[in-house]
Amino acid sequence: MESGRTLLCRSSAHSQPKRGITPVELVAARGASSSAEQTFDTLVCDAVTEVFTVVLGNIAGQALIEAVKRHTSLEIKDLPRRPDLLDQALKAHMGSPAIVLERKILRTLAGKATPGTTPSGSDPLDLASEIEKIRQEFLRRKQAGNLPHTLE
Repeated sequence: MESGRTLLCRSSAHSQPKRGITPVELVAARGASSSAEQTFDTLVCDAVTEVFTVVLGNIAGQALIEAVKRHTSLEIKDLPRRPDLLDQALKAHMGSPAIVLERKILRTLAGKATPGTTPSGSDPLDLASEIEKIRQEFLRRKQAGNLPHTLE
């Protein structure tokens, strides 16, 4: 819970199938500009979880999520506000191959948040600044009305 608002990642929402509302719909229904921020945060959570699971498989992906949680002392839902900690945790646990996961996270996030754009792919990669660029583009599009209220 953040400032009295509930923020769910898709993975945590699966444990509550009775409600019939996707997490993004729940956040988007709140209507304020902070809901766009929460929607983006949910997309970051989903991108991280999806990439870990797809690239590493269910068991190894979940193990890496747990390792990131232990390393950062944050839940996955809190990482969108501290992508620098995600970067540190991935490098600590994976070494140089972490950049592969980071690039995949950025591509997945850009595909979900700002379809039709791709992350800059600069070297060296700065995960935190790239996520911030995608966040700003997402918010700009959201304010311009170029995105639907719910994203799936």
